[in-house]
Amino acid sequence: RQNTERTGVIGIFKALGKNDQLMWLAASYFLFALGYVVTNSLLAYYFTYVLGQSNKFTFAGWIMAILGVISVSLFPVIVAKVHRKAIYVGGICMLLVGYVLFLFAGHSLLGVLVSVAVFFFPYPMIFLAALMTITDSVEYGQWKNGTRNESVTLSVRPLIDKLAGAFSTGIVVIAAVHAGMTGNAKPSDITSHGMFIFHSFIFYMPMILLVVAALIYQFKVTLSEKKHAEIVKKLESKLETEKVEEKADSAN
Repeated sequence: RQNTERTGVIGIFKALGKNDQLMWLAASYFLFALGYVVTNSLLAYYFTYVLGQSNKFTFAGWIMAILGVISVSLFPVIVAKVHRKAIYVGGICMLLVGYVLFLFAGHSLLGVLVSVAVFFFPYPMIFLAALMTITDSVEYGQWKNGTRNESVTLSVRPLIDKLAGAFSTGIVVIAAVHAGMTGNAKPSDITSHGMFIFHSFIFYMPMILLVVAALIYQFKVTLSEKKHAEIVKKLESKLETEKVEEKADSAN
């Protein structure tokens, strides 16, 4: 086990270039994170300018907090029964169902809160499934490239989250400005065109990003639990062989 401890943005992108599974996962997770964060960031605008009940946004916060605890608690049970690919892709499908419910919820507070619940519940599981795959890609990279680059590999996820957060901040500002949801604007001031622009940013664009993210993970990420176990066995076997050879050399 040899680790390369130098970590930097350039080093991270080099690691992505040498590790195809890490690269595809990073692409999928970035699209997923960007779509999710944009929608989550615009929810406050939805409660303010679509529902006209900004004071009810705290209900969404409570729902997210409670479901977050439940989702994380259920993850070990679910991942033991199904593969994490099913959790990742299936979770994104559930997010898409949440988007559809949002579109039909209209001005109904109850409908919107149900949509929030369906939309948010799978997020922690998707995050954990991605994190597990990134962790497994450490051994995959070691097996493929002959070098264990643990610190750089595990830095990919925080970097992606920061990038997604930075991009989403700009997108939220653009959405708010073009939809007319700035300053002292009231719900009645938002035109139908402005509402369409808002829906495009909070729903339609993220839905496309999530679909692409799911397709990339489904067809390009092949690092399953079974494959990782096989790689670990190969690495252990190689390590044992090297130890035997070292002992033989030192004996001679």
